[in-house]
Amino acid sequence: MKIKRKISLKELWNKVDLSKPHSWGIIGSNLAVIFFAIVDKLSATDVMWIYWIQSVIIGIFNFLRILMLKNFTTEGMKINGKVTLPTKTTKVTTAIFFLFHYGFFHLVYAVFLGTFPIILAEGKNFSGGFYLLVTAVVFLFNYGMEFYKEQTTVTDESPNLGAVMFIPYFRIIPMHLTIILGGFLAAAGSFFRTDTSLFVIILLMSIKTIVDLITHSVDIYSGLPAVQRVE
Repeated sequence: MKIKRKISLKELWNKVDLSKPHSWGIIGSNLAVIFFAIVDKLSATDVMWIYWIQSVIIGIFNFLRILMLKNFTTEGMKINGKVTLPTKTTKVTTAIFFLFHYGFFHLVYAVFLGTFPIILAEGKNFSGGFYLLVTAVVFLFNYGMEFYKEQTTVTDESPNLGAVMFIPYFRIIPMHLTIILGGFLAAAGSFFRTDTSLFVIILLMSIKTIVDLITHSVDIYSGLPAVQRVE
């Protein structure tokens, strides 16, 4: 199965409503990460690993979410060039594809994160183990409660299968761009003899804030704007 999407970022951003409290909650929580990174001297690698484990947790729950869908639509979704029907086979096939495809991305990123301390000249010791454990447990609990509430809430609406599968991929964007741009920042820091770890954290959290605002504004019942197909 091959994924092909055409998404208008302008249309996605237009769905973001900065007048809502939850939008400012997202902005505030991401600013808090930068604040604690400065106060507790967390490295960019520490923050990246925290973000990585949260993305993995989201991926696992999304795999379960797809499998547990009862009523759903497949509008705008094709598999191998054929129109997709909202059947159990389609649901299971999509879930398995998502698990391996999303999982492969994170396996690759884990390898890159293993070399990040060297790239940023942070040393080989991982200093954020305590934060990783605490944030992972808290995030797992909160996301698990949200998932449980979602599964036990009765609704007549049918989510779009393509949107449910695709939304977690937005979390790949901050990680991908930070790894690429982080290398350039590290090179510049080495040239000017400047510690670039904080700049990398700010870069990650800035991109993450934009992505968080968009993903919290996407309606899984109507699907993503300008989505072409899955084939």
